[in-house]
Amino acid sequence: MAEDDPRILDAIDDASLVMFYLTGKQFYGTCEVTVRPGCLSGACGCGCTPAQVNLGYWPVTELISVRYGGVTYTGSDLTDTFHVNDYRFLARNDGDHFISGNQWAIAGSDEDSEANTFVFEVTLNHGIQIPRLLARATRALASQFVSACCGKPCKLPERVTNVTRSGLSMDVKSAADFLRDGRTGIYEVDLAIQTFNPSKLQSPSFLFMPNKHYGHKVNT
Repeated sequence: MAEDDPRILDAIDDASLVMFYLTGKQFYGTCEVTVRPGCLSGACGCGCTPAQVNLGYWPVTELISVRYGGVTYTGSDLTDTFHVNDYRFLARNDGDHFISGNQWAIAGSDEDSEANTFVFEVTLNHGIQIPRLLARATRALASQFVSACCGKPCKLPERVTNVTRSGLSMDVKSAADFLRDGRTGIYEVDLAIQTFNPSKLQSPSFLFMPNKHYGHKVNT
């Protein structure tokens, strides 16, 4: 079977989806995106510009570059000028407010041009890195899907219940029951599920107290 065989690609997609749900939708990998905060004037309803900007993604794990005020910040210049609060908000290290950007301005090659002064553009990484144990479990599950698809022996549970032979009764759980209980019968998969989602959560949990003031946590 070739590496680009549709059955292999389908098995990888299916295994990734199953593991995503069985581990409580916690891990979806990281992704690099470029966003433009746009016009900031009046963002707080008082005609001023904000001291921090919502980047629209959570969790933001890394700032790659910021184009602001006609200058592109990277590396040490970037970390000396900007940081991220609460894994979501871009803030200036000097505590000053941002100037308005033009969401539709075209970023040209000349960073000293007047048009580029109004380009506010942030390139970042967001998401939660997939643990190695979970990646290994997903590969193990995908390999079993491929075996089942090709008619070869596999470790996936069969849909057999209430079998009676020679007076001996057996009750074997179906595949749906295994998945509902958070078990598949595959060691690597069940170990990952027990490690990352022992409470069988369907989605990440969080606690929010409306009467509590939440200070900003500097992340990046």
